[in-house]
Amino acid sequence: LYIHELNDAMGMLLPDPGAKAAIIFFIVIILTLLPTTTTSSSSDDKQHKKRPPNVVILFADNLAYDDVGTFQTNNNKSSNDSSSRTPRTDTLATQGLKLLHWNSPAVLCSASRAALLTGKYPIRTGVYPRVFEPDAQHGLLANETTIADYLQQEGYATKLVGKWHLGSRPGYLPIDRGFDEWFGIPYHMSGGSLDGHVCGKERDPNGTLWLPLFDGRDIVEQPVDLTNLAPRYVQEAREFILEHASQQQPFFLYMAFSHVHQLCAPRFAECQWASSHFSRGGGGGKEGHSFRAEFGDAVEEMDWILGGVMDALDEAGSEVSDDTLVIFTSDNGPWTAEQSCAGSKGPFKGTWLKEHVSDDCTACPSEYKPSPLPGQKRRCIYPGTNYEVMGVSCGEDTGLGSAWEANVRMPAIVRWKGGGVPEGQTSSEMVSTLDVLPTVLSMIGKDIPNGSEVDGIDVTDVFLGQAQSSSSSLPLREGEDSQNETNRRRSERAIFFWRDGFKTGPLPAPFGRFDVVAMKIGWYKLWFWTKSSHYNADEEVYHDPPLIFDVLNDPAEAYPLDPDKHDDLIRHALHLMSEHKASIEWSAPLTLARDPKYLPCVNVESGCRTRPLPLDLDGGGDSIDQAEER
Repeated sequence: LYIHELNDAMGMLLPDPGAKAAIIFFIVIILTLLPTTTTSSSSDDKQHKKRPPNVVILFADNLAYDDVGTFQTNNNKSSNDSSSRTPRTDTLATQGLKLLHWNSPAVLCSASRAALLTGKYPIRTGVYPRVFEPDAQHGLLANETTIADYLQQEGYATKLVGKWHLGSRPGYLPIDRGFDEWFGIPYHMSGGSLDGHVCGKERDPNGTLWLPLFDGRDIVEQPVDLTNLAPRYVQEAREFILEHASQQQPFFLYMAFSHVHQLCAPRFAECQWASSHFSRGGGGGKEGHSFRAEFGDAVEEMDWILGGVMDALDEAGSEVSDDTLVIFTSDNGPWTAEQSCAGSKGPFKGTWLKEHVSDDCTACPSEYKPSPLPGQKRRCIYPGTNYEVMGVSCGEDTGLGSAWEANVRMPAIVRWKGGGVPEGQTSSEMVSTLDVLPTVLSMIGKDIPNGSEVDGIDVTDVFLGQAQSSSSSLPLREGEDSQNETNRRRSERAIFFWRDGFKTGPLPAPFGRFDVVAMKIGWYKLWFWTKSSHYNADEEVYHDPPLIFDVLNDPAEAYPLDPDKHDDLIRHALHLMSEHKASIEWSAPLTLARDPKYLPCVNVESGCRTRPLPLDLDGGGDSIDQAEER
């Protein structure tokens, strides 16, 4: 029709048929090409604008705030400070935003990881009261939607490298919870024996609890060879990044470090581990061929793995590296009773507890029991043996397993060069691991589906440096009136800390019950029940009115504020806690059901091993029998 109309019009202007035909042909060609060119360009622009960022989450295991050089408070560490054990992490902080008030919402590893992946408190997911042990019947339930599930639905390639700790049976593996690939260990490093480090009879009475390494659904090594595990972690991450970067497919890498959790008890010549040149033995190692290491070696190797991931992003090209949202933090703080095998509490001393718990109470390392002697009131022994170590006072045990700041205040860094995250800055906004899921989804332009309520909030404005930290990070004082609704909401936002270990309750001993022991509103922290970590002998103490600490100015939690001067705060806190508990549809505890038949085992006939038993099983360390003889 258009050509006929054009022909009639041209006939009126150009009586020469040849000229008319040539001009019509030229116009038709232009009209044919123009829409195609415009549509293609528009499509490319739209496709480019819609392509979401890659996401990399770097999640350490029991790494304390003060274990990271750039977060250490006794000196201002920098990436150029040769004394820092974390130069690559320190460099990451200079490239992004360092968050000074990041909180873990759970006191133990499994619950912290469930919170990261689901955005929910453990009481909602059933991941309580303890961690999932190797023989756990359950894991994170299939009705929970993880961040990997959401990203997978958006076309992301998804991979977990490292520790899972949310179920080790078929049906509960990462492959069943949104991850296309997984290469790593199903639980903590103290979950099984190694060639060179055999667990005691408390954990492994049958001598078949070998620590497995999974690739997808399959056990590919049992026990895992730690002398080269770290390089394999880096290689797995690197290959995943490069493969999907070359395919221009967005990717989600969850690097869940196996560092810096200690090995299983009893502690003989070693309690930490490292591969490659960071160990005190092996290939270019410090002391021959083994994985033996001190805590500092483990921190250095974790940092090296982080560096390997960042190098892989750079290798994929600046466009990939700049368009990758990187989040680094830790699940929990140091296992204080492990002493030299664990990290530092830094400024988060938990001083009030130390001054109010009997000095006769002793906290022992994992699986040890107090057995004091005259002149040795901190003596701890491994049951059934004469092997002994020294514990610490219960009042000092305010790390892993507790809600004191040493265990819940986490080091955290966010980097996204191409997405507007400021470089080399800090934020004092209160943030939680719960916030990762809603914030990542918001930053890729995806809404959480209706009916999928989470406890975390979208803190995109914090990540982008748009929140007014100088005002909103502080608790509202009497007479103050924030003009910014978003900042007001955040300054009044509460984070609740649940734990077990009560003397009585519906759960079997020593768990008692699972309850809120403390909460935060801004920099105010209110304690309702105080106790040391885990299941030490000190009983929980109820506080009415609650103890109140300003953890900005008193990170040691040493000086309670006068409750009479904070009536409004207390009333508001009690109201928020009441609302929080009323919102919970209680989920049955999933971590208690256990049975040896659920232990990961590559082959029962081989004794759950992929290679023969070595002649020197303990690799030079003391065996249980040797310990008893001594």
